[in-house]
Amino acid sequence: MPSDFIRGMLKRVDPRILWRDLEDWGFDRSRRVRTSGNEHTPAPERAVGELRDSHIYGPVRVPNAHAALRALPLKDISEYTFIDIGSGKGRMLFVAAEYPFRRVLGVEFGTDLHNLANENIARYRHPKQRSGPIESLNENAATFEFPQGKLVLYMFNPFGPEILGRMLDNLERSLEHDPRHVVVLMIWPEHSDVVGRRPWLREVSRTRRYHVFETLNAGG
Repeated sequence: MPSDFIRGMLKRVDPRILWRDLEDWGFDRSRRVRTSGNEHTPAPERAVGELRDSHIYGPVRVPNAHAALRALPLKDISEYTFIDIGSGKGRMLFVAAEYPFRRVLGVEFGTDLHNLANENIARYRHPKQRSGPIESLNENAATFEFPQGKLVLYMFNPFGPEILGRMLDNLERSLEHDPRHVVVLMIWPEHSDVVGRRPWLREVSRTRRYHVFETLNAGG
């Protein structure tokens, strides 16, 4: 019988994977977006800048994202622009939109992923949105010029230490020109040591799932 077949299939499915799939489905459906599923590194002609040590896109789990955002050392979230470096289809942009950030920006070097993010932004509707405008930028993180004002930079392992180092160099130059409070949030970080070695950043908190850093002498 079909029901016996389905029950047999469910017994062979890892319940953790099934729960994750249901979680992703519920998030996307309730917000009218399509952010689920991993994506491979784009072809060179479909990216802004060199591929270098870029990684695949994988959407963050929503509960992990909320837990990390609640740990941010911010006095007034509305003073900050949230920037997802390697934003892919935009999953984290829509999580961040449930907080009163001044703006929510995604930086994605893959042209196709950027286009998907823009489609999602156009469709996105949710009563919990509290942020200002949401925008996806098709730019290379290694050469990205950071906007003025206080920032929260979020990363879910979008690339390796080479591009990360170049991005931090750009951020340091931006801070020399415009000193301000910047928070760096890394989910399941593989290269947080690269951030931790920067003398102008200090570690605020560290858990198994996320690490948080902030700039020195520029209070939030």
